[in-house]
Amino acid sequence: MEFKIKNLKFPSGFTLIEMLVTLGIITALSSMILVYSRKSESVSNLIRESNHIAFGLRRAQNQAMMMLQQDSGSDEKICGWGIYIDINTPEQFLLFKDLCEEGTSKGNEKYDSDLGEEVELFSLLKGVEISRSNVSSITFIPPEPRVKFDSDLGNDNAYIEIQLKNQQGAFYRIEVSKEGQISKELKEI
Repeated sequence: MEFKIKNLKFPSGFTLIEMLVTLGIITALSSMILVYSRKSESVSNLIRESNHIAFGLRRAQNQAMMMLQQDSGSDEKICGWGIYIDINTPEQFLLFKDLCEEGTSKGNEKYDSDLGEEVELFSLLKGVEISRSNVSSITFIPPEPRVKFDSDLGNDNAYIEIQLKNQQGAFYRIEVSKEGQISKELKEI
């Protein structure tokens, strides 16, 4: 048995309409992916920066606990460690050492820029800012370490809230209790 294939002619290539429809679908899908990836990047930056602030707080707390084991070898006496938040510059916070007042073993338990207490300045990623805080200084004082806030909060915890710039919605709240417990939580407006 023998099969013969007829010599059929098919037009080669695509029509202009087929090309335009395909191009339109690819463009729509690409734009959806770009929008999603930008939003995803912003949300991941928010998560990363909430961890960054919590890490800064834990670092200050650990430095305060380590003070009794360290011999600084310098003339400056450190009475505590903390972080400082200036709400006028919401894209950054700083780690500071609370220097002891001259002739005493007690510091002022807050950040004082005139004394040169700044240790390290941390800048938040682009698009993330500190939106609210009920304190500007959180200081850990050894040996336990005790926690001191620069304002009287009564029984309340200190908090720092960060969110994406110019956007209302989800934000992270980092809290520090009077006992030194540090926690963070995602909140929705």
